[in-house]
Amino acid sequence: MANYKITFRVDGQVVTEEDIRAVELQRYHHVFKIFDAKVIPITLDNQILDLESLLQLPLENAKVALAETREKIGKQKMLTLFQSEIEESNDMWREIALASPDPQKYQAGIVEVETENISLVQFMMFNQLLAKKNDLYLLSTIHPEHYYFDANSKGEQTIIETFGMYKEPSYLDLRPDSDIKYPIAPDHNVSLVMAGKTYLKSLNIDTKLIGMHQLTQTTTGMKVKLGVFLPTAAPKEIVDGHKWHLMVEFNNGLHIAAEQQPNAVQKFMLEMAIKHMEKKQHVAKQVKHE
Repeated sequence: MANYKITFRVDGQVVTEEDIRAVELQRYHHVFKIFDAKVIPITLDNQILDLESLLQLPLENAKVALAETREKIGKQKMLTLFQSEIEESNDMWREIALASPDPQKYQAGIVEVETENISLVQFMMFNQLLAKKNDLYLLSTIHPEHYYFDANSKGEQTIIETFGMYKEPSYLDLRPDSDIKYPIAPDHNVSLVMAGKTYLKSLNIDTKLIGMHQLTQTTTGMKVKLGVFLPTAAPKEIVDGHKWHLMVEFNNGLHIAAEQQPNAVQKFMLEMAIKHMEKKQHVAKQVKHE
């Protein structure tokens, strides 16, 4: 039995892990059907499975099959296979941005998370693992609708994912921005705010979509407020769908974080880094609100 606890809340209501896992399996089935329509074979332990067999897989086996397949396909071929979908999603985001003049009245999609016995240090180690691996296998196991991932040393990430579980996969650049105007005021005594803008990778166009995640250390673990803020004209289905995307993604990420066991040096260094970023964060916050 796990010696840690993860609690998700949306609009003040607890969302159970059972419900999150059920949605996750549904999205695996969605992706399996997409691959089948594109005649992309999916393997498990190097054996090709037909669609009927794939839809009967338990979640853990479904994860391995899709991750194994994506890693074999590789990043460049994945871009090629989904080029038409990328073009369609580019058109959608451009239309949304054009129909959403500034200043924005953002539509907020917020998920609140609380952990016991999973620390902010462990979560940072998970993020380091993600950047170090920088592959399709690990990202695929975190969410089935992660088609592509590439990270650089500046903290920028390029992804292909079905954003908000809506229509076609989107090819996006996630760019951290320390000078960004936060769409909401950060919570009191927050340890870290991770915020940035989202661009169409192939066109370098601002989608007017902002990500803002707040992480706060507690005596028993951490509290997290995951936030995506969509422009005015974005369909509400994207806002609602992305709450589920965040829950699936973060639930899997936290289970991996729980496995990270820092040694004394790692713990000291990461705690010092958190304190430095927290101090820098609070100075920036004061400047922005003067």
